[in-house]
Order: sequence, then C-alpha cells, then structure tokens
Amino acid sequence: MLHDNVFIFPLKIGISTDEEFLYRQDMIDWIIKYKKNDVNNNVKVSNHGGYQTRGNFYMEDDSEDFTPFLDKIWIQIDKTIQSYAKGLVIAKDNIPITLQNIWVNVNGPGAYNQVHVHPGSVLSGVLWVDCPEDSGDFYFTDPLEMNTYCLGPNAQKVEPIEGQMMIFPACIPHYVLPNTSEEDRISISFNLDIG
Repeated sequence: MLHDNVFIFPLKIGISTDEEFLYRQDMIDWIIKYKKNDVNNNVKVSNHGGYQTRGNFYMEDDSEDFTPFLDKIWIQIDKTIQSYAKGLVIAKDNIPITLQNIWVNVNGPGAYNQVHVHPGSVLSGVLWVDCPEDSGDFYFTDPLEMNTYCLGPNAQKVEPIEGQMMIFPACIPHYVLPNTSEEDRISISFNLDIG
C-alpha cells in the first residue's frame, strides 16, 4: 500500500514595498535624535545589544512628534492588510484592524534579536528602514520545531529591503541574526489586533 505525505496550514505573509519611501531619511534622522535623547529608557525584550523604544513611544511628550511618520506607516499597513485579508473572514465581514503598539529597533554592530513571538496580538509586522549589507537577516521558524535555531528546512530567511513591510501571524517564531556590518540596522515593528 502506497502512502502519501501532505502538508497543511501554509503560512500567509503580507508584503508590500514603498518603492519611493520619500520620508525614509527624515525618519532616520528623527530616530537617531530620539535614541540619543532616550538613553535611560532602552527597552530589553528580544533585543541583545540593540536599542528598542517603548511600545507606543509616539504618544509620550518627549517623542517630538512622530505622528507624520506614523500616518505614512499606517497608510502602508492599511494597504498591506487589505491585500493580506483577501479571502479571509476579516475582509468578508469588514472587521476592523487596530494598532496595538509600535516601536523602533536600532541594532548596531553585533546586536541581534533572539527567537520570539508576540503574545496577545493577532498580527505583527515590520517596516525595514535602514538595512546595510550584512546587518542581519530576518528568519521565521516552524512553530512546531523544538530547535528554533535550526537553519535547515524549518527556518525561512527573509532578506530585509528598505521600504518593505511584512505582516505575519504574531504566533510565528522569528528572529534577526547579528549585525556583522559597521552600521546601524533600523526597523519599525508593530502589533495589530482584529475586531
């Protein structure tokens, strides 16, 4: 008797790219200035050696008006979600998507993000802002794989591209390899809720 294997539960990832990314340099300048003034508030979650702002840092008085950047980021989130949601219940029932939190990541030389998930969220995402060569690739791992650092067939590499946004299920383990360049790697991460 012949038995076949089948694969179930493919992972859907939403990807969009802001080809022009006209506000990129202004946002990098804002982030560098904010980081310089935020020396005592570096959040330690999945980052090792890098810098993370607090979630929803933009709502604080010392954020010096991140709102124009947030508005542009939200436009890209909305477009990415519209594409991602095609064929899903959230699109059919017009279920609202809300931003739970958003934060900045700056990984200098040697910094990385360990394997982690985003509990309490339905979807997570990242916008790559400044990604010098060799500044750390992004990996997804199979949530059923016990060895989450496996770089074999159960890990999927995503090479970051400036201006590209990726939205994915928040329960999927992911990590960023160490930055082996001499420059900072900058990204914006966020969590989304549905309903």
